[in-house]
Amino acid sequence: MAKIVFTVLWAGVVIAVNSMLDGNTWAQYLSTFVLGGIYAFTVDKVPGPRGKRTQEGPGL
Repeated sequence: MAKIVFTVLWAGVVIAVNSMLDGNTWAQYLSTFVLGGIYAFTVDKVPGPRGKRTQEGPGL
């Protein structure tokens, strides 16, 4: 549940930044790329459901 909340909040951040940079296309692309990278590295640190495997093992 925490990852879903984090993702929704992060989408709000991306929308807010893009609306502030309206009219400056290259800055919108750059900010989307940077914020996407930050999201990709950060979302793994957000705690997920306990007791569920997030990755498959070698025999599965």
